[in-house]
Amino acid sequence: MRWIIFFTIALVLMDGTGMCKGLQDIDALLRAARSGDARAMCELGTAYFHGRGVLRDPLKAKCWVKQAHERGYEKAESIWNRLELWKYAGDCSLGFDEQLLPHRHSGDRFREPVTGMVFVWVPGKCFKMGCSGNGADCPRDESPARRVCPEGFWMGQYEVTQAQWMALMPGNPSRFRGDDLPVEQVSFEDAREFIDRLNRETGLEFGLPTSVQWEFACRNRGRRPAYAWGDEDFRPKANCGGCDAGPFRGRTAPVGSFPANEIGLYDMGGNVREWCRTRMDGGRRRVVRGGSLVDPVSSSRCRAGQGALPGMKTYFTGFRLVLKSLD
Repeated sequence: MRWIIFFTIALVLMDGTGMCKGLQDIDALLRAARSGDARAMCELGTAYFHGRGVLRDPLKAKCWVKQAHERGYEKAESIWNRLELWKYAGDCSLGFDEQLLPHRHSGDRFREPVTGMVFVWVPGKCFKMGCSGNGADCPRDESPARRVCPEGFWMGQYEVTQAQWMALMPGNPSRFRGDDLPVEQVSFEDAREFIDRLNRETGLEFGLPTSVQWEFACRNRGRRPAYAWGDEDFRPKANCGGCDAGPFRGRTAPVGSFPANEIGLYDMGGNVREWCRTRMDGGRRRVVRGGSLVDPVSSSRCRAGQGALPGMKTYFTGFRLVLKSLD
């Protein structure tokens, strides 16, 4: 697919040391750097080093500053030495920044060709993840609050269904059977095997969402509603314990049976819990998000996360995917 990319250099103010003071348009700065602008490469490197407008990534910082130096930008060497970028391992010759920047808009759709999964474009921006405070308004698993800046990504519009699972995997592990029901009784490792097969078939880079991506998408790009459906906490229309699940109470529902959130994602607040690739407190457990048919409404809060061992399989745990890039 051929994309038209408009190269517009961002206005980036710098102090006397060459450090970034502000990034008004990180996407424009990325486009400028990719077009060969050595100054933009150096500014982008400092942005990645400090995590200003992008997720902190010292390897990308190293590689962008290295490219700026190779193009003869005079400040690159001093920035390289000041930030001690030689300390960070990684090969800058292996396509460290291959992701393209096509023009996309919130809510754009992409259909993956092997299983037919539909993905929704979620533009990135900075937001405050979690919450601050004590008591019922800010449970322990939702704190502390911190500012994070996810880049844009494609996220599955629905949880992975049993039909999509069986297009690549032998057998159906689910307790509740139906092609358009979410696949469940799958472990973290099972989900990764499915992803590996899908990536080999498509040549694309799918994965489980990070905890940051999941919360950002559930909250309609980091806004304030407590739940994917809004702030209602008394029998909302969703498939969770205490929700108005209609005829699906006590079992999974076909994906898309309940209203989507504002950016077009379904079942972010029920049906099955969803594996994330983020580790829980740095240990073996992985984060699961979203509540399920057996969980109370409080577990469906966008900020709420639980931990589960990667080998766990239950009839109330499934997953959805994200797509890192679409070239």
